[in-house]
Amino acid sequence: MIISFVVVCIVAGLETIDLYRIFGTYGEIFGTVINLLIFPVTPIIYGWIVKDKIGVIIVGTVPIFILLFFGNLFFGNLIYKDDLNISRFLTILVYAVSLATFGGLAGYFSSKREFKYLIISIFFGILWIPVFLSGIN
Repeated sequence: MIISFVVVCIVAGLETIDLYRIFGTYGEIFGTVINLLIFPVTPIIYGWIVKDKIGVIIVGTVPIFILLFFGNLFFGNLIYKDDLNISRFLTILVYAVSLATFGGLAGYFSSKREFKYLIISIFFGILWIPVFLSGIN
């Protein structure tokens, strides 16, 4: 859970710092790349190093739920755009479950510490990125 919390803090911290004002365009690009890659890469690295199958599934799934639901539920308009919309809520739920599944599978396969499973893990990590981008309006 500590690693999950650190991932959420890094993403939230990068969103609150105005990297564009500090570093210009390169700072904005850096923040975007870190925010995009931290979710699929963290469970892969954590699983490869620690080999904890349960822990790596938590690292791959929990941060995305924390950011999508709690962050946007309280501070954004993800679900409550105009009023509570059940179909929008279900769409967001399917989106979050898809991202969490790919992150969890990426970590799970990397925790086996064999090259063939690492390839599968990287595949799920790469697959995570277009699914994530598909949810951005």
